[in-house]
Parts: sequence; structure tokens; C-alpha cells
Amino acid sequence: MKPLRHLTLANLLMGLVFVTAHAQKPIQKLIDTEKQFAAFTSTHSIKEGFLMFLDSIGVVFNRGKVLNGIDFYQKAPAKSPVLFWEPSFSVISASGDLGLNTGPYTVRATPKDSVIARGNFSSIWKKNNAGEFKLLIDLGNSYTETHAPVSTINEITLQQSFANANYDEIMTLEEAINQAIATKGWRSLSPYLHPSAHFNLPAKSPVITQKRVFEELSELSNQATLKALNGGISKAGDFAYVYGSITHSAKTTSYLRVWIKDKNDWKLILLTLD
Repeated sequence: MKPLRHLTLANLLMGLVFVTAHAQKPIQKLIDTEKQFAAFTSTHSIKEGFLMFLDSIGVVFNRGKVLNGIDFYQKAPAKSPVLFWEPSFSVISASGDLGLNTGPYTVRATPKDSVIARGNFSSIWKKNNAGEFKLLIDLGNSYTETHAPVSTINEITLQQSFANANYDEIMTLEEAINQAIATKGWRSLSPYLHPSAHFNLPAKSPVITQKRVFEELSELSNQATLKALNGGISKAGDFAYVYGSITHSAKTTSYLRVWIKDKNDWKLILLTLD
């Protein structure tokens, strides 16, 4: 018979192996949080859902204005249409503290009614001190084309940290690109595109892959003035987001760009224009 202390040690080691093997990956927790958010909202209300999952500094966008999400939804009506969405593409930083989800959404008057609106959402999530993901940014675009249910979620988990990367660096890049777009057009983004870039553009279903994105860039109006307003960067220095305003044809709307480090270069992985 083995000594009790040996049995205890063996059981402890087996337990550690079990916990390690079954520990939830950060990107899976990011995806699961988005799904929980969608499920809760679809069975309660848009107001209740956002108030449950928003970070205290989380923002939403309304007609070109950036608003504190908690303040906005506290004033929202209790009753609302039924909003449902699901992620189709997710990216998370190597440090696991910042990530994005994007995918299709639908709106119905009631669960049994037909779809009255559809589009794509883009969300940025930040992990808090309790280890929970909270919603920092929510921006969507709308289109009329139907979309199939999501069968596979494409995922990117970043692997490398960049100690020298910082917030000022990404904002300097944003300002330079916005100036280039104002003078040379949207194709100024071309050198920065990641191979898996996702573009959510007004009145268009998602544009995915470099080739399609290149084609769409040439069709966007060049008469636009962009201004970066705020953003953030992961602890690993490999993932950054920036949101801002776009003024064109005397109309102001919003944009969201997400950048990831590829070797030592920042690459654009997501652009959403509302």
C-alpha cells in the first residue's frame, strides 16, 4: 500500500493536469461572453443587455456622437425590438486583456416576426480586475442582404508581446493615415491591410480578405475628413483600437479601426464605418 502522502501528491498532480487541460482559453472566454450578451439581450431587452455587459467607460455611437454607454442605455425605453447577433470573427491580444468580435445581427419586432433590419456589429472587450470581459466599444453598420447563420468562428490569438509599443504610437499612425485619406483617398490604407482584414461598410455585407478590401477601397468616397478621438492598447502592445469621426457631404458619422502587430508593423484587421 502506498503511503498516504504519495496518494495525496499523485491526486494533486492529476488535479493540476485536469485543470490545465480544461482551463478556458482567453479567446473562448471572449467569444462565450459575446454569446451570453446576445442570448441575455434577446430574451430580456436591449436596455437590460447593454447595462449588464457594458464597462463603466464603454461607449456607443449615435448619429456621429460618442456617448457613454451606461448613460445612454439608462435613458433608453424599457421595451425594445428583439436584437440578436453572433460572432463570426474574433481576435484577442497575447496578454488576453483586449479583444474584438464582429459578426451579423438581426432585429425583429417580436421573436416570431420577420427580420426588419440586419447588419454587422463590431465590439471591443476589455478584461477587468475580476477577470471578466466588459464591453468597451459597440459600433454597427446596416445592410439589406440576408446572411446565413454562423457555422464557424474564425479566430486569431496573438502570440507576441511588444514592450516598446504604446498608445501614442498608434495615435500618431492614425493621424498620419487620416491625413493621407483626406488628400489621397481611402486606398492609402492599402499598405497596412492584414491578410485577414474585415471591413464593415455602410449598406454593404462584410468585406473580407485583402483582394476584396482593395476593390472596396477604390469605391469609397475620397471626400472625407477623419478625426481620431480615442482608443486603447493591450498590455502586450500587440492589439490597439481607435474610434473617431468621419465628416463627408456635411454629414458626420463614426469609425472604428482595430490594429494588430505583425512582426514589428501595425496591420489593420478591422474597419467599421456606421
